[in-house]
Formats: sequence, C-alpha cells, structure tokens
Amino acid sequence: MIDERQLCSLFAPLEVATLRHWIEVGWVRPASPAPAFDEADVARVRLLCDLCYEIAIEEEALPVVVSLLDQVYDLRRQLGSLLSAVAEQPAEVRRRLQAAIAERRQTPDDAA
Repeated sequence: MIDERQLCSLFAPLEVATLRHWIEVGWVRPASPAPAFDEADVARVRLLCDLCYEIAIEEEALPVVVSLLDQVYDLRRQLGSLLSAVAEQPAEVRRRLQAAIAERRQTPDDAA
C-alpha cells in the first residue's frame, strides 16, 4: 500500500488535489480510508492519467468514458468466469457448446 503523495509521484502530471477530486467523484476508491492505495488503485489512476493527460479527454466526458470502460472490464471478468466454468465441463458438453456457438455465428442477428 502507498499513500497519496507516493501515488502522485508515480505519475508526473498528477497532483494531490486532482487525485483527491477523483476520489471525491468516485473514480478512484482507495483500499482504506487513510487513504492508502493498492495495486488496483494504482492501475485505475494510471488509466485516469492516460485518459486525462495522454488522450486529453475533457472532464465533462470522463464519467461516460470511465463508466463504459468499467462495463468492458466487468464483461471481461464475467466472460473469464464463464470460460472457466465451461472448461470444467465434460468434453461432450464443451463440444455441444462449441457447435451451438458456431451455429449462431453463421445465423444473421435479425433471423435469430
């Protein structure tokens, strides 16, 4: 765990006031109330810095972008869980699932 000053030092343009604002609006949720930040928090701040400083997304658009990215990450997590569950199934079940998926890929969406 690291504190806010250590976290800001990892990302040159990031200031403590900006980090505190991101916490206040809920884009960063520190692991503890101190605040202290774990690896997931560091990754989140890295993402926000990229969006703000590298891509130059305006603050007004940031909530939408962050929300969409959160949804994508959640879907990836869910897909990973689903794939793990499928991998644990007997070979015949996996084969039938693969066949059903292949069939759906060949069927136009409007015909389904």
